[in-house]
Amino acid sequence: MSNTKYLGFRQKDFAASFSKFYDENVAPVKAEILTSMQVKISLPSLAEAAQNLTQNGHNEYETGYELLPNGEQRVAVLTTMHDVTPPMWSWWFGWHGCRDNRYKLWHPKAHVAAAWQDRKDDTAYIGRTSQIQEYIGETLEKANIRFFEPTELNFSEKYIADNEEVAVICARLGLTTFPLDFGYLIHQIRKTEQGAEMRSRFFMGGEHIAIRSNSFFAKSISKLLQKYYRLPEQQAIDLLTHCSEEMNHLAKVLPKLYQEENKKP
Repeated sequence: MSNTKYLGFRQKDFAASFSKFYDENVAPVKAEILTSMQVKISLPSLAEAAQNLTQNGHNEYETGYELLPNGEQRVAVLTTMHDVTPPMWSWWFGWHGCRDNRYKLWHPKAHVAAAWQDRKDDTAYIGRTSQIQEYIGETLEKANIRFFEPTELNFSEKYIADNEEVAVICARLGLTTFPLDFGYLIHQIRKTEQGAEMRSRFFMGGEHIAIRSNSFFAKSISKLLQKYYRLPEQQAIDLLTHCSEEMNHLAKVLPKLYQEENKKP
C-alpha cells in the first residue's frame, strides 16, 4: 500500500461518511483581514495571554501580527462563527487527528496529513502530540503539535470548567523532522448570541525556541538559536492568512459534522 501523501480527496476518501462535508472551495480572506496585515499591532505576551483572554470584551486589535526585536513573532486572528459552539471545537481537535481525510476538511487547499504520535485512534487530544503536514503559504510544514492543559498557561480551572461557554485549546509547536520546538498556540472559543467566536494567538521564535532535550549541550544550542535565528516576516503573514482561511472554512460545516459524527464509536 502506498504511503504517498497528497492534497485534496481521492476516490477512496469519498467512501467516508463525512466526505459530504468536503468542499474544495476555500473562500478568500476577508477584506478586514487583509487590511490587518498592513498594521503592526502590539499584542500581549504568552505570559500575559490568559489574563488578557479571560477579560470580557475585545482588545483594540483582535487580528494582526507583531515582530519583536528579540525575533519573536506574535499573531492574532479573530473568527466569528454562526451556529458553532465551544464543545464542537473541543470535539474537533480530538476527532480530526487520526485521519488525513478528516484533517483535510479543515483546509483542503493546504492540509496534507495528520496522525497522532502514539498512533492510537480515539478522540482525546490533551496530553498527546499531533504530527501534521500542511502548507503555510508556499512552504510544506511538517510539525509536531503537543496539546496540554490550559492551566499550564495560567488559565484557571474555574474559567475552563463551563465548557458550554468557553473552550481553550493550548499546544506547543515544533518540528517533526528534528527535536526542536519553536512556539505556542492558544485558541479561545467563546459562546456568543449568534454562535461562537475564536480568538487565536500564536507565539513563535525568540525565547520560545528550544531543543527538546534537557542536556547542557541542547540548552546551549537553544540559547544561540533564540539569540540569532529570525523567522521571516512573511511567516507571520502566511500564518495569519492560513488560520483565517481554515477556521472560517470549517466553521461553515462544523455544526452538521458534529451532529452526525460525534456520537459514532
